[in-house]
Amino acid sequence: MLGTSTNSVKAFNIFLDHDAELFITVWDGDILVETVLAAWDGWRAHFAGLSVRPEYRRPDIGRELVNRAEKLLLARAAKRVNANTLADSPGAIDFRKSMGFTPNDAVEPNAKNLKRPAI
Repeated sequence: MLGTSTNSVKAFNIFLDHDAELFITVWDGDILVETVLAAWDGWRAHFAGLSVRPEYRRPDIGRELVNRAEKLLLARAAKRVNANTLADSPGAIDFRKSMGFTPNDAVEPNAKNLKRPAI
């Protein structure tokens, strides 16, 4: 099922070994308030996740985090960033639109979960 998460500690550590600077966090003391996970493979840029604790949501906090991530991607020569947003998250969809994200009419998003062959 595609709706299941592929997130794991191992996958996250691989990402951090690759480009930890693109994982941005905001803390309020010992409370993790928000995160953005951006990715750049030398060809494409992607926001793999943006999360803000509900009690900390306000218009500027997510916007600032996205702007910081976009600056890091621009410094790596990215020209476009893609972002997947859960279809059942109208607030997230509205936020993305407010940040200038639009549906990509040239590309149909598709996904496939990969499995390693049994050895």
